[in-house]
Amino acid sequence: MRQKAGEKWTAAVDLQPTIPKSDRLLGLGQAAQIAALPETLRTRAARALPFLRLLILALAIVALARPQAVEREGRVRSEGVDLVVAIDLSTSMLAEERQASPPRKNRLAIAKAVLADFLRGRQGDRIGLVAFAARPYPAAPLTLDHAWLQDTVARLETGRIEDGTALGDAILAALNRLRAAPAQARRRGQAIILITDGRNNAGASEPRLAAAAAKALRIRIHTIGIGARGEVVIPMENPLGGTLYRRVAADLDETTLREIAAITGGGYFRADDRSVLARVFQEIDRLEKRPIEEKVHFNYRELFPAPLLGALALALAELALRATGLRRLP
Repeated sequence: MRQKAGEKWTAAVDLQPTIPKSDRLLGLGQAAQIAALPETLRTRAARALPFLRLLILALAIVALARPQAVEREGRVRSEGVDLVVAIDLSTSMLAEERQASPPRKNRLAIAKAVLADFLRGRQGDRIGLVAFAARPYPAAPLTLDHAWLQDTVARLETGRIEDGTALGDAILAALNRLRAAPAQARRRGQAIILITDGRNNAGASEPRLAAAAAKALRIRIHTIGIGARGEVVIPMENPLGGTLYRRVAADLDETTLREIAAITGGGYFRADDRSVLARVFQEIDRLEKRPIEEKVHFNYRELFPAPLLGALALALAELALRATGLRRLP
């Protein structure tokens, strides 16, 4: 090749020595030679990593099971019974006392107000409700939800069923409520509170026979005769508008109510007004409290944080070892 004018020859010199292709391979020892190498701490730790993961899984399962420890165990004595309140909803319960100052309240309104106060003081009792006139109907089952029961009492009204006073049928309906309770609940003690302002004039059951059935079941009946003696007034709707007041004589059968209570070992109480009725319920509250001993556990301590923290710590340790000292090359 001719050199052009002004050009200079440049000589390229390859300074890298030529290495034979066979010398570029990395030699590996044989399997027997590798097995003969002494065991190190790193190799032993590498073999233990799968067991570490199993330990992490076991601790996580224990934490998810949420173990607890009972720090204290004891027995608590409480007081409670099963009560069924049978309340009269006949038309006569709308009677208002003539001597009361306005605004006058009828007997049903007074009974409902005092009954609501009574329910607030019986938090440990299961209480049911039976309403009756010419026939009974279950208004509420035995329950510890006294707030709901108070709402049920507030909704009670006369005129929902045919008029009359079926005392015997009302007692039997209350007995059926109590008999439906489990045997363990019946050991708490059971009682019936019968509230009425009249006499038995309807129904198929005789009140004294119904009381005898209650006695056979060891259920006491407390009877409450509500209303003042003498003449009362019952408000009636005037077809031409407004309200008419009809005068009627009180027709409370105290003899029958006393006999019902005496047969069953209960008490008879006469309530002429709200203050007397409130004292009656206080007396019944005192009579129908029976001690119950129950086994109760206190102060549960959660144990899951320890295995959970242990699993997290070991998981972080495993990640650190696999990324550093026990890292494996591809």
